[in-house]
Amino acid sequence: MALNYPNSPSEGDTFTDGTTTWQWDGVSWNIVSAGSSALQSNTFKNIASDSGVTSADDPNDTLTITGGSSITTSILDDTLTISYTGGGGGGGSDQNLWYTIVGDSGSTQADTTTDTLNILGGTDISTSITDDTVTINYTGAGGGATSLNDLTDVNISGLQNGSVIYNSNTAGTFVVSNWQVGQMYLPAITMLYVTETLNSAYRFDQYGTTNNPTIYAISGTTIAFDLNGSGGHPFQIQDPTSTPYNTGLVHVAPDGTVSLEGNAQNKDEGILYWKVPSSISGNYRYQCTSHAPMVGAITVKSFVAL
Repeated sequence: MALNYPNSPSEGDTFTDGTTTWQWDGVSWNIVSAGSSALQSNTFKNIASDSGVTSADDPNDTLTITGGSSITTSILDDTLTISYTGGGGGGGSDQNLWYTIVGDSGSTQADTTTDTLNILGGTDISTSITDDTVTINYTGAGGGATSLNDLTDVNISGLQNGSVIYNSNTAGTFVVSNWQVGQMYLPAITMLYVTETLNSAYRFDQYGTTNNPTIYAISGTTIAFDLNGSGGHPFQIQDPTSTPYNTGLVHVAPDGTVSLEGNAQNKDEGILYWKVPSSISGNYRYQCTSHAPMVGAITVKSFVAL
């Protein structure tokens, strides 16, 4: 049976005869739908998404794939590409970044995947970055104590080399004492304050006004001499033969310098400790090495014999 196609059709026009439909492509008529005896095209009848379903309204219907917020789509040959074009907000490729950065005041988030966080110094503060290290430096001149004079709760009146600063127990105020580091360097059974008289004699506070008195010590104990009142009179400890006896001597200068044995002799300031050996007893001597009359006995008593 001959088909009576329309005369002078326009491209896209259709013609139906029975259960079969043809479409004019500008050159010829082509079957676009047919009954069970005709060929079926390899297409989906319905297309579904996460929300919504659609189907073609006619053989020429077009399915449009449109990107949503920060999404673009493109088709090349048989490939459909869906791309994310947004910036911050947690989208995009995984990155080893904090989503939100919070400071003592304020917070911020990256606007794009290539956004930059600036670390700026405030007043008297500078910042620098080397490799993976951020360095924050204080650049101010004031605002911090650089010496004892800057501390409002410290009274340094009379401060000298070796002076001791202690808590006065008055509202946490610290003051300078008349003590020196050397006076607390070693535990001693006694500490004698040494003075001189007219270049002719030594005096010791515990022995009153006696010139060149005999001093008593106990073997195996420590005796100390405060030489800060004997300026100009080098103090030396000697054995019974007037030979310098250097064993057990420790001298602490006003600035805290420590000298031992022979180096501890002939001092006229600071504190001289004599750690009297437990093996000695008898008469020893003290002598000013600049003035021969300034000499006296040190009688060492044996602790066992007491």
